[in-house]
Amino acid sequence: MIERSNIKMSRHNFDTKDFIDNYTYEGSDLGANYANDKTVFKVWAPTAENVEICLYKYGSEEEAGDKEEDLLRKILMNKESRGVWTWEEAGDIEGIYYTFLVTVDGITRETADPYSKACGVNGKRSMVIDLGKTNPSGWDKDEMNDECAKHPVIYELHIGDFSNDPYSGISDEYRGKYLAFTDSSSTAGNEGKFPTCINYLKSLGITYVHLLPTFDYGSVDETGKIKNQFNWGYDPVNYNVPEGSYSTNAKDGHVRVNEFKQMVMALHNAGIGVIMDVVYNHTFNMDSVFQKTVPDYYYRCSEDGVASNGSGCGNDTASEREMYRRYMIDSVCYWAKEYHIDGFRFDLMGLHDTQTMNEIRESLDKLNNGKRILMYGEPWAAAETTWMRDVTPAIPSNVRSLDPRIAIFCDRARDGIKGHVFEAKGRGYVNGDEKESEEMKKKIMSCVCAWSGQGADENEISAIAPSQIINYVSAHDDWTLWDKLVTSVKDGEDFGRKYSDLLQMNKMAAGIIMTSLGTPFFQAGEEFARTKNGCDNSYNSSPELNQLDWKRAMEYESLIDYYKYMIKLRKSLPVIERTDEAAAECIHFIETEDAVIGFVLEDDNSDKAWKKAVVYYNPYEKDVEVKLPEGRWSLLTDGYNCFEPEKSDILEKEIVLKPRSVTVLYDDEK
Repeated sequence: MIERSNIKMSRHNFDTKDFIDNYTYEGSDLGANYANDKTVFKVWAPTAENVEICLYKYGSEEEAGDKEEDLLRKILMNKESRGVWTWEEAGDIEGIYYTFLVTVDGITRETADPYSKACGVNGKRSMVIDLGKTNPSGWDKDEMNDECAKHPVIYELHIGDFSNDPYSGISDEYRGKYLAFTDSSSTAGNEGKFPTCINYLKSLGITYVHLLPTFDYGSVDETGKIKNQFNWGYDPVNYNVPEGSYSTNAKDGHVRVNEFKQMVMALHNAGIGVIMDVVYNHTFNMDSVFQKTVPDYYYRCSEDGVASNGSGCGNDTASEREMYRRYMIDSVCYWAKEYHIDGFRFDLMGLHDTQTMNEIRESLDKLNNGKRILMYGEPWAAAETTWMRDVTPAIPSNVRSLDPRIAIFCDRARDGIKGHVFEAKGRGYVNGDEKESEEMKKKIMSCVCAWSGQGADENEISAIAPSQIINYVSAHDDWTLWDKLVTSVKDGEDFGRKYSDLLQMNKMAAGIIMTSLGTPFFQAGEEFARTKNGCDNSYNSSPELNQLDWKRAMEYESLIDYYKYMIKLRKSLPVIERTDEAAAECIHFIETEDAVIGFVLEDDNSDKAWKKAVVYYNPYEKDVEVKLPEGRWSLLTDGYNCFEPEKSDILEKEIVLKPRSVTVLYDDEK
């Protein structure tokens, strides 16, 4: 046993060799380890003078009221080596709730377990759970379809947005809940004509759903007392527990776990992989399980003790510290194993160090089918952070320090296509005038190559391979693509109006993403001109503003059909789905005038439908005639119409590109 007196405990000692050597715990058993004859509790609290465990009958003080039997026992835990405190409780205590009383510097704080896997309502009390009891029937055989990994197209979705609309056809009980995903036959207005929710996702052809935060977060009251609540969920409380407000009963810790698994299983049965949006860079506030358990260890702060705020949320966690790095690794792997999660998107990944990200990748790779689990993140921060050690941040300029299978969102592609994300009227390649489109030409060519190989730009992004790039034009943050187009082109005059010219710009933006290397990603509803009436930050706006509008989806079905076609077409094109370093060199750009871009995709070793294809982008508001490469070319899409290969026109020598269009042809002779 190492006595606490050997090291003077303070935030100034956390990064010393002595502290790291003596207090880094490498076990994988922190938390409540349940068995039917006993439960072993372990908590890492190296600065604590003592730790007690409280066992409760109820999941919250509110439920307990004045009932005397609420606090069942309070026990002093045993201090072991490396700062770990333990207690073994005999008997079957499944379903019992618990907290820790941690005393540091004479101050005692009650806290939930940082490693809790279940909890009561609003997450203040952890719960002992037999996870085997929460598995839906057939869970042991549940897994992602292999086709997802072969043809990744990511659809970003908020659980509430998915089914909050009464016209979604989802029952009142399941609307806005995990179980909305289990209705595989929903139609708009229950009229049996237009598919909605998971039925719609299947018809769209996407292969992954990226779910905005689904762990237990603090910005929504899970009791349901406050009506019409909404939040994106970037406010972590219990990282290893599903959010309760999406369950049908947040007071029973079993329910959210079971219903989350039912959601995952329903998506897998629909042939869709599941990606979790994870937010390890900050917590809901500093009154967290981390701060109460080991004050100041898990957070970055200045020399005078001020919390770092690179997240813009009042605190930054410290991934560079051993026990938080281990926490992140353990947490991600737990979700992958227990909930069969197929990918992870890291919020503000620029606040994490590359060593941590690479170790997460390495740990995932060791799991069964772990190498096909996706990893990507935002390679930026909201502001400067105070690193506690000399590390390499996971930002665009350091992308080559990341494992080739860790991808970053490409904001250069996003802004190049439709204008700067923070400039309402800023315009890009698809919505700009001739000069603006010409200025963005180089960026779009780099986008086509996923900023790798010939598309790499040392001043922008130089990726190892296309596997490191997520190409997109819209996400939950900032304006929807439609609202950006209305704002930048029509001065925001009417977000509800169906502008034919903007529809074509929307198509062109999607067409560029679908014909570029890298992984395509788009925000739910982008494919039917989703609008939030010009709101660029709807994180806590009403459910009505945020929800997917299924009547609008029906109105814009022709735009949806274009997305469907381009998603399907992408699977057949040579080169485009390749993720290796040499992929960009199989793209041959055609010399074109002004802002028009043309390129040939050629891969004789491809197993795709065609060995050779040609793509043109015309950002102008007028027709442009261009020369075709030598050969006979079958037209697949002119950006307005889409054709089946056997019914397409055969063209030679030249083609007239339609305004604001993406044109794709394949070599009829190969």
